[in-house]
Amino acid sequence: MKRYDFALQAVLRARRAQEAVARGDLLRANLATATAEVAENKSLDHYQDVVSANGLDFMVHRQRSELAAEALIGASGAVRDAQAAVASAMEVYFVAARSVSVLEKLDERQRQEHAAAAQREETKQVDELVTSRRSRHRKPARAQAQARL
Repeated sequence: MKRYDFALQAVLRARRAQEAVARGDLLRANLATATAEVAENKSLDHYQDVVSANGLDFMVHRQRSELAAEALIGASGAVRDAQAAVASAMEVYFVAARSVSVLEKLDERQRQEHAAAAQREETKQVDELVTSRRSRHRKPARAQAQARL
């Protein structure tokens, strides 16, 4: 029997490559989220330092507080955007992983069917071999029995 060959092997390779790209995108999105959270924490610390500062002119204190608040709002927005990117990247990764899983299951099922077919073929050949040997051994015995009659 011929060697097993998965007809969708090229598609499986392409899906695995897509899954690897999606995994990389997810890792980058997670890293970007962590970086944005660190920046947000630094911005919050800076805002708290500016707000609690004493001895500054009212206008200077107000301007610095507004700038620090705007930076904090921007950093919080960056964290939300990064978290949305993680959710999107995770969905893309799950879709890619699911398609790879489906193809791998199909490959496994076809591999098992091929192995079963090969086993049936081998069993059939052994049966034919045994049958032909037995019939060769029976013919001389029948001929002797008929000669005795």
